[in-house]
Amino acid sequence: MQNQFVRGICVVAMLTNLFSCTQVHWSQTFQKSPLSKQSSGLVIQELNTGKVVFSHQADQFFMPASNAKLATFLMAHSFLGDSIPSFAYHEAKDSLFFWGTGDPTQLNPSFKNTSLIDYLSKSTKVLVYCAPQKEIPPLGSGWSWDDYNDSYSAEISPLPLYGNLVGFSFKNQQWETSPRFFNSAISGNNPYNYVLRDRLKNEFTLPVSKSELKAQQVPFVTSASLTAKLLADTLKKNVVVQRKAINPSAKIQYVGLLDSLYVPMLHNSDNMIAEHLLLLIGAKNQWTGGAQEIIAKLKKESNYEFLKAVRWVDGSGLSRYNLFRPMDFIEILRALHQSFGMDKLQFLLPQTGKTGTLKSVKLKSDDHIIWAKSGSFSNTYDMSGFFQNSKGKTYVFSIMTNLANHSVSQSKRDVIDFLKNLD
Repeated sequence: MQNQFVRGICVVAMLTNLFSCTQVHWSQTFQKSPLSKQSSGLVIQELNTGKVVFSHQADQFFMPASNAKLATFLMAHSFLGDSIPSFAYHEAKDSLFFWGTGDPTQLNPSFKNTSLIDYLSKSTKVLVYCAPQKEIPPLGSGWSWDDYNDSYSAEISPLPLYGNLVGFSFKNQQWETSPRFFNSAISGNNPYNYVLRDRLKNEFTLPVSKSELKAQQVPFVTSASLTAKLLADTLKKNVVVQRKAINPSAKIQYVGLLDSLYVPMLHNSDNMIAEHLLLLIGAKNQWTGGAQEIIAKLKKESNYEFLKAVRWVDGSGLSRYNLFRPMDFIEILRALHQSFGMDKLQFLLPQTGKTGTLKSVKLKSDDHIIWAKSGSFSNTYDMSGFFQNSKGKTYVFSIMTNLANHSVSQSKRDVIDFLKNLD
């Protein structure tokens, strides 16, 4: 009995010593990393056991940038099911009333969804586009105002068309515009090497024809009247606009699987899709308003306790007002893992050396793999996801860095170099 007790004490001592060595190793690794010299928070946890390998300021708040899309992803999966609620409609005696749900795929060249156009074109009734009674803010709170000309800052609208973008391409020594509806909005040339839109209205100037620019997508200023005009231009028949709440008898038309939205949102960090996923959640649950009203509802209706503490203001993470903690993303990732399983997440999340925003990232060997969502804007780089080492062991991690006085690419290298030590 005494020998067994002694052996037990020895085992405990060995495990304690091993744990201490692990903590010392990671503490030393972190102190050598540039991450320790800036505002950073991180957690590394064994996926199977939940054991925390290393933690630093995991309970502190940081700007998540596009890591916020992981929260949007989790809420969309929780509240939407598998299919996209594409539009709502109600037929009266002489009129066909229809409402947007926020579906970002309508006439979007990346998706080629024409379901609404197909449905409206068959009707002989008066077509009435019902815009929300209270206008949805076209830009998120805390977005940078001077991003208005960049494709990643497409506006938010209840019935987005063409991805809320105008495509410009230079072919055979001339410019082509898609949709052609915007040809009349081109007002001349500019001295820059890119297409430039007026900040407040749909007036575009083109670079000189010798420009090296081959293609560009520029956000257009959305409105209910413009939505009706774009639909009428495609349908070749009139579309009337009314501000009208959705009819209780309205039906929702479902088109396509949500996975088709998750992949570009996560792989390419598509902000427009992320923002409109929130509107889809609102439409499915008959919640009115924009991102902030829908997020407020999600905080009340969901069972995720961490949502009560975070400051979450948009779906994409473009806002500088968002504040999340590394430990929040661990909870999000674990919830996603429980819902989808690792095999599905390996498809949905970008993978180092292979897909999306991590395609160019190289680790020590092919045995080391990261599946994760990265996020960045000036002075900020974050990454949250899963790491598999050469032994096939999987970790869940979140690393958040803010206020770096160097390039985002340098912060990205610092994060990757730190993770390379995880084996």
